[in-house]
Amino acid sequence: MPLTYANIETRTMNQLRIPTTNATEQTKIAALINEVYRDVAAKVDWWWLTKRTVVSTVADITAGTLNVTNNNTAVTFSSAPTPSVLRRKLHVTGNVTDSGAIYRVSAHTAGATAATLDAVYTGGTNTAASYSVWGDEYDLPTDFSKPLTIKRYGWQRPLQLIGPEEMASIKIWDVSVGKPQLATIQDFQTTGDPTTQRQLIIHPYPDEIYRLEVYYRRTLNTELSGSTEPLIPDDYRQILVYGALARGYPIFLNDVVRGKYFETLFNDVLALMTTMQNERTSDRPRIGIRDDYRRFYRRGARGTAHVDLGSFFDRLPTEF
Repeated sequence: MPLTYANIETRTMNQLRIPTTNATEQTKIAALINEVYRDVAAKVDWWWLTKRTVVSTVADITAGTLNVTNNNTAVTFSSAPTPSVLRRKLHVTGNVTDSGAIYRVSAHTAGATAATLDAVYTGGTNTAASYSVWGDEYDLPTDFSKPLTIKRYGWQRPLQLIGPEEMASIKIWDVSVGKPQLATIQDFQTTGDPTTQRQLIIHPYPDEIYRLEVYYRRTLNTELSGSTEPLIPDDYRQILVYGALARGYPIFLNDVVRGKYFETLFNDVLALMTTMQNERTSDRPRIGIRDDYRRFYRRGARGTAHVDLGSFFDRLPTEF
């Protein structure tokens, strides 16, 4: 039977000789256990905190033309975009006054021709400007903490994760489109508001719908209580008892000696968890057998070398 939070709480209170009927002390013990739980989770990118989500990019929009006015936030599409383009990026091809400027759409309703930019248009007035609308920012799950890897298809390697500053530098000058190659995590759905979803930013700007699988480290955004089971595998959940007692004995009973004893047990289990973590997740170097039969150059019957793509022909990667 798995060790639930209620079991952990009862064991901790029994060890500290605190009656389980004492609601006031029970609340203090609950806080102690949850603090230990969060501390353990923060120490390593544990495999049991890994989650996966799928992000599907949106295709670009270039149909028709755009009516833009200098020093004005209002724009009008000649052909109304079917989906809402709220929070997508707008690039006006013929903007020579502020060439390369990218604008964010701050208001738009699906199927409407009228839209609003996040700030005034800084190019010359044009009633029929060529444009592109791209979606390069995507909401991540509310329990997102840290990116681990991002899979995209048709390439031998995953997306390259870069820093926000490098991405910002690329966005200044590069308006290329295609399958995403780079990604970073920056800002929130509502800028500056950490209670809203984190944003995945990709580049180049996607021109089609592409599938991205994001593996990430999740947060502990709920408190343990009642019959809740910790995300820690059941084999190691006693670490919460040891950690709570290591703190509880000095705090509640002024017993530093027993506190040190349970701190040792806590550290032993933590070391074991870390070892198992490395065995499960580390990509270790290996000795590979030389794949001679797939060599690019092969020798003919009379010693003349010729080029042969071997079994790699028409395989991977699907894009270059």
